[in-house]
Amino acid sequence: MKWEDRTRLRKNGRRRLIVSAVVLAALGAGYYGFQLQYPAAEAGRACGGMLPVDPVLDLTGKSRMSLIGGGFDVDSRQFDVSDDVNEPAGLAVRCDVGGAEISIETTSGAHNAYGAYTFHREEQVLPVPLDGGWQGFMVTGNRDATASVVLDCRNWAPEKGAGILVTATSPSGTEVTDDVRLALARTVTATAQRAAESTGCAAKPGDADRLTAPEAAATTVPAAEAKGTCKGLTSATEVRETPAEAAPVEECVLAGHLQLTAAYGPFNDNSQAVMNGAYGGHDKPSGVDGTSVWTSATCPGALGVGYFHASPVDGSDRHFTSNPLTGPERADLQRFAEQSAARHGCGGPAKLS
Repeated sequence: MKWEDRTRLRKNGRRRLIVSAVVLAALGAGYYGFQLQYPAAEAGRACGGMLPVDPVLDLTGKSRMSLIGGGFDVDSRQFDVSDDVNEPAGLAVRCDVGGAEISIETTSGAHNAYGAYTFHREEQVLPVPLDGGWQGFMVTGNRDATASVVLDCRNWAPEKGAGILVTATSPSGTEVTDDVRLALARTVTATAQRAAESTGCAAKPGDADRLTAPEAAATTVPAAEAKGTCKGLTSATEVRETPAEAAPVEECVLAGHLQLTAAYGPFNDNSQAVMNGAYGGHDKPSGVDGTSVWTSATCPGALGVGYFHASPVDGSDRHFTSNPLTGPERADLQRFAEQSAARHGCGGPAKLS
């Protein structure tokens, strides 16, 4: 073979190697870009990277290798909170991932913790607590479910946020099965834990391995058989209750006449406690007005003030100034408050006025 031919072959070989390298690089970049469109990658970037990917994909009905497509739009945005709170970088943030809506904010900076819920003052729809040592609850509706969890940040003063509040709602229109409720519980709790790690919050999370799907609804039982939030109450023959786990909102319905509620941290007075009064929007630790009889207790960390009140059941025209609580009803409210406060490590509730 002539020298010129060998030189030509070497040059052609080098050209092929260069072209092959360019093609492989382009294919690699394309594959990498394609990977970034997988639901797993999309979910991993949402809400500042604080979402747990597998529970979110379970909640939205996607797998890690599903191709991006209809029904899995992803959007993240930060939002303004209280001017009195200097939140850590990245908070507060809200994202929509495949139809599931998730928000992450501080407890003392939250303005409307009840915003995603419709259960307030509805005796047939009560918040069911999460288990496994998590300070949270879930409300199951006809076409979706919403859950919240609170983590106390022991190293945060109220001015920095006090704690972390995460709320998540399942995709609207999805049948709320046991699997969906479990995925929602895992999403909200794992998001809170990841948010704590991301923002330097020194928190004691619950046990992920002991977390189970909450029941879809409260239970109606004879008062004498109550074992949960209505345990030991005697002023009604029938009650509607949930399990007695520590949650930032707990309720017990004394069938036919009273709804008892305990609210902590950002759920105290619809998250407006500081603005409207420290005791569920009131200026006194206990008292009576036309639609509420209340007492309160001092609680640790992000739980702030525990607010316990009795209100007429939905549809009732009872006014407590003209038709006050009876002796047994007052005793039930006080007992309900004491039992709930003890579950949360709070001090004893104030005596009813």
